[in-house]
Amino acid sequence: MKNFILTFLAFAAFPAWGQIQLDNQFEDWSEIPHSTGAEGSPFAAAAVTSNADWLYLHIEVGEEVALDENALPNDYRILLDLDDDPNTGVDYASMGLGVDLLINLASRQAIRYTNGSGIESFNEIGMRAAPTYSGTEFELAFDRDLTQVGESTVRIMWYDNDEQIGFPAGGLEHIPLDAPDTFVPVSIARPPGTLNRVAFWNVNNRMDELFAQQAMKRILQAVDPDILALSEVSNVSASYVQGLLNDWLPLAGDESWNVVKDDWDLMVASKGVILSSFPSVMRQFPALVEGHPGWGVPLLITSSHLKCCGGSSNEAQRQAEADEYMAFLRDAMNGEGDLVLAPNSPVIYGGDLNMVGLDDPIYTLVSGDISDESTYGPDFSPDWDGTALTEHPLLQTDHAFDFTWMSSNINSEWMPGKLDYLITSDASIELKAGFVVRTADMSEERLAEFGLLADDALDASDHFLVVGDLGLGDLLGSAPDSDGDGVNDYEDNCIYAENPGQSDFNGDGIGDACSDTDGDGLSDALEINVYGTDPLAADTDEDGVNDGLELCVCSALDLCPGDLSNDSVVSVADLLLLLGLFGATC
Repeated sequence: MKNFILTFLAFAAFPAWGQIQLDNQFEDWSEIPHSTGAEGSPFAAAAVTSNADWLYLHIEVGEEVALDENALPNDYRILLDLDDDPNTGVDYASMGLGVDLLINLASRQAIRYTNGSGIESFNEIGMRAAPTYSGTEFELAFDRDLTQVGESTVRIMWYDNDEQIGFPAGGLEHIPLDAPDTFVPVSIARPPGTLNRVAFWNVNNRMDELFAQQAMKRILQAVDPDILALSEVSNVSASYVQGLLNDWLPLAGDESWNVVKDDWDLMVASKGVILSSFPSVMRQFPALVEGHPGWGVPLLITSSHLKCCGGSSNEAQRQAEADEYMAFLRDAMNGEGDLVLAPNSPVIYGGDLNMVGLDDPIYTLVSGDISDESTYGPDFSPDWDGTALTEHPLLQTDHAFDFTWMSSNINSEWMPGKLDYLITSDASIELKAGFVVRTADMSEERLAEFGLLADDALDASDHFLVVGDLGLGDLLGSAPDSDGDGVNDYEDNCIYAENPGQSDFNGDGIGDACSDTDGDGLSDALEINVYGTDPLAADTDEDGVNDGLELCVCSALDLCPGDLSNDSVVSVADLLLLLGLFGATC
């Protein structure tokens, strides 16, 4: 098992007891008691917790496995005694539990022995798991209503059918908690410091379907990305998508979206100029894009759609595709390829990586460890500071899970999973925020706020939109601050007037320090903070004399040049006076 780190970003409240974020990050399990396996056991540790809606399991195993795939086979079962009664259900493998529901991970089946009989899909029992690829540590969740977890004690055991070992002995005893889900919905507003919003979306070849288009339009209008990387667009042209985006997200003036397509099913669309693109990289489409001027260099955006599904040939192709991209990136960073990247250029990679089975491809894409060096060349450090790239564990906006794909068929053997990713060079990029758009769990108020419908996400595609808000990383120069007030020009509502508090009393987007709402020659800040006059009335006392003329001041006897407020100190207040009086006739 590779030892690579996925950065944890706390975009939502950290989970309380019984509230787990299903995101392949396991810090939230640290305060929950675990049972520890004996030396030589296939199971190292296990835990259980719950809230009012979900039952959560955590498992650590001794050897790397693909939990519900045959890439690294296992014959693990989960035995669920849903009423802690050995007299109901079946005494499976003579483990002493009354098993009401059996989870056969290898065959991807659930077998109901109590309150129903026969085989159910993982979707029918509301099962979720992370990660979707191989590992030694996993977290699972079960919808309590669909699984039939009531309020009475449950008992849970992991069972290795190969070695006929149950863990822990007697099972994990748990009284379901009735605490509500404490996840706080994520804001979709761009946070301060965001230079560009990027989005990745597998649109399932639905962009020419009117019903799907309406859902896509609402989602994209709510999110408003600057750069959009698409996959599964083999049935539409770049000009067709350009027309849709110009209609859905029109730009100022006569400007148009820029869209390029590779030789099959990938596109990159941008509000900025697309300088070049490289369709020769298999199932990955890098493009050099002019982003926000604050970057100082173009962005390398790569839209990806790696080979789907399990099986040895698919696994091998997916790994070869990851190797090929990293060879392309290595050569671009070293100035040896078709693309020569400027030092510290932001690198953004994402899309549908189809990460099932072995974890090797995602490891390669993050670490730069190329599997087939004889074909694709040597390993390298893919970030500009000599470290790995960062894969960001993004959650859905209104649900504490990370899955980005789900089948609309409840009988599907494949449960929802994370297939779509965002990977960046964190030396040149700081991820300010990120999220996955799944509308089904949004409240009516949130849907109305964003102009969305509950079914929009699945009507648009079987994949959900993945969004990242990007700002300057450490190796790129800081944004300019012309007035030196600590607020960079790209966020400052008064670029040339010092206003660290960013006050804007009327919310018009122009700071009080450089706004003269009533046109009397005095800035709003001067009227509010110095004179106490009305920034909405040119003649506050209605004596027929404009405030700017009536309150015109000069330095008393010129004893202190620049002291326009006559307080014997040359300060910001004097600057405000001067700005407010600029152009007035005394």
